[in-house]
Amino acid sequence: MGTDHTSLPPLGDLASAAYAAIPGALKEKLLSVAVPTLSAVLFKEGFHTRFLPGVKPLNVNAARFCGAAWTIRAIPIREDLRNAIASGEMPSRNRRTFDAAPAGAVVVCGTGCHPQVALMGDIMSTSLMTRGVAAAVLDTGVSDAHFISSMPFPVVCAGSAPVSSFAQIMIIDQDTPIGFNGVAVFPGDIIVGDANGAVCIPRHLAGHIADLAIEQEKLEEYILERIKAGAPIEGTYPPSAAVLREYEAWKSATAAPSA
Repeated sequence: MGTDHTSLPPLGDLASAAYAAIPGALKEKLLSVAVPTLSAVLFKEGFHTRFLPGVKPLNVNAARFCGAAWTIRAIPIREDLRNAIASGEMPSRNRRTFDAAPAGAVVVCGTGCHPQVALMGDIMSTSLMTRGVAAAVLDTGVSDAHFISSMPFPVVCAGSAPVSSFAQIMIIDQDTPIGFNGVAVFPGDIIVGDANGAVCIPRHLAGHIADLAIEQEKLEEYILERIKAGAPIEGTYPPSAAVLREYEAWKSATAAPSA
């Protein structure tokens, strides 16, 4: 008798169950801070696996993005299924899962790490950009990397790999939890990217993390000015209690007056 997977209990509010668009105000906050700051804040909050490793933006000048994750999952190829797709006997899920990505989403593809093959190239990238998708993040390579690197569409991937994905993998599902180079990504989690790479924020924590990151960048702005003025690293970064008191005074002195 097979297992009835429908009987599995839901994971609850800690794990986003499906894609949902990100609120505009939250998106604006997250776009105002750098990925390293978000990663550092997440680390302080006990999340040590939120930066997406092993990939980088193809175009660092078009790398800033924020959106909810539209997840795509791939598994190792099975040859008879690949042949059926190639002959038209079976529909390809590759195109359908990308076509289903909503405007504003960040497409996140977890394949079990296959940097030697490409899940997409210039045509798929152009399609996503034209339909208003925010970005694509893949643990594979891409074809036409040189062309994509000149596009104003953020693509974060393992690099150039002009080899069909059907050499190793096949897309099997969408809008489902995936693994991305050791990072758990749930559909609807918030993905933020810049020239440093991309980070995955659990959806239920995104507002809290955004507020902490904004405050952290203000603190680091103050610390950087002290370092430029000749202050030693010891006691300044991380800031001592005395430096934190001075920071609070500086923040109050530089705050915009109330209307």
